[in-house]
Amino acid sequence: MGATRLILSPFDSGHREQRMGAGPSALLRGGADRVLAADQVVTVELENPRFSQEVRTATEIQRAIAGHVRRAVADGVAPVVLSGNCNASVGVVAGLSTDDDDLAVLWLDAHGDLNTPETTTSGFFDGMGLSVLTGRCWSTLARTIPGFRPVPDEHVLLIGARDLGAAEQAIVDGSGIRLLPARADEVAAALPKARRVHLHIDLDVHDSRLVGPANEYAVPDGPDAAEVQRIVEAVSARLPIVSATFAAYDPAVDTDGKVRAAALDLIRLVGSKVSALDHAGRD
Repeated sequence: MGATRLILSPFDSGHREQRMGAGPSALLRGGADRVLAADQVVTVELENPRFSQEVRTATEIQRAIAGHVRRAVADGVAPVVLSGNCNASVGVVAGLSTDDDDLAVLWLDAHGDLNTPETTTSGFFDGMGLSVLTGRCWSTLARTIPGFRPVPDEHVLLIGARDLGAAEQAIVDGSGIRLLPARADEVAAALPKARRVHLHIDLDVHDSRLVGPANEYAVPDGPDAAEVQRIVEAVSARLPIVSATFAAYDPAVDTDGKVRAAALDLIRLVGSKVSALDHAGRD
């Protein structure tokens, strides 16, 4: 097992410990730090917690996460983030940035997170996380995150997404992003030419009927828990996983605790596979 640091970002749309923002603490109470054997548990704090604005606050959180990630890497440990929102991975990837584009991002999610301000009909900022990461929107704000640089489309695999809007599907169709079913063999065969991997897991990638609903946006027709674990195994056999984000778990929706159990098993597995690399991408 590699040395890890657990970073908690207990926010959903700028609100602390509400809805999916309650997920990180619930997973911590379930023993996430123990199954990871984390050297530390650190929690993201806001500079101005009394007056939150979704986009501004999310970017502030991303900046804080980037700092925690960079410190973890400097200390020789791999960062594992538990977050309410998926856009936390923008901060993680910024904290991992180097002069070389050697990082692949595997985005496991039932949704595309590829909306932009021009395509969204809900205004939900977290539905734009992968668009921000790949430089499609909010670029001025993203540049305020230390180390941020857009991830090339060719380094991104979108895995298990099955609830995409028409505009998101059009972006995928016209891009270098690979949309893949959540099957270990197909993911392994499609890995980008990169030296290291950031693994982003929205827990609603799991089939809402087979595993249970991770949040109110969960949908069926996805993988079971065993197949998600096989994906992690297959990826780690080919490329070093240097960080991971587990996002979008709402314990109020998980009434029987099955998603929490699956999440903790997955966190344990990732903890056994993750490896800390220095900022040059070398052991």
